[in-house]
Amino acid sequence: MNSKLGQSVIAGVRNRRDNGYIFPVTLVMSVIFSSFLLHQVENYRLERMFYHESDQQFVLEIMMKYAWDIVEQQLEEEREDIASSIVLPGGEATVTVKVLAEEWEIIIVCTTSIGREYKATILYDIEEKKVLGWYEAINFIS
Repeated sequence: MNSKLGQSVIAGVRNRRDNGYIFPVTLVMSVIFSSFLLHQVENYRLERMFYHESDQQFVLEIMMKYAWDIVEQQLEEEREDIASSIVLPGGEATVTVKVLAEEWEIIIVCTTSIGREYKATILYDIEEKKVLGWYEAINFIS
C-alpha cells in the first residue's frame, strides 16, 4: 500500500483532487435561511406600523365625529358661544368660529395625545342650518 494514499485515507480524504462541498452548501443554505428570516421580520414590522397608523387615523376620525356632533348640537340650539375646546378621551379638539355674513366658517382641530392632528374647515349656512362645504387635512407627523 502506498504510504501517501494510506495517510489520506486515514485523514478521511480519498485523494488530493476531492474538494469539500459541505461548507459552500452550508453557507448558501445559511444565507437563504437568513434572508428569508429577515424578510419575514421586516414584513412583521411593516404590518405593525401599518396597523398603528390605521388605529391613529381611526382615533382621529372618532374624535372629529364626536367634536362635530357637539358643535352641530350647539348650532341647532342657536347658542352664541360655541365651545372653543373639547376634551376627549384620546386627546383634545379645538373649535374656532368665524362669522362671514350668512355663513360661518368653523375650524375644528383634533389633536391626539401623541401629537397627530386632524383639521376640518366647515362652511355652515346659519339660516338654513346646513353644511355648505367640508374641507379636511390630516397631519400624521408626530
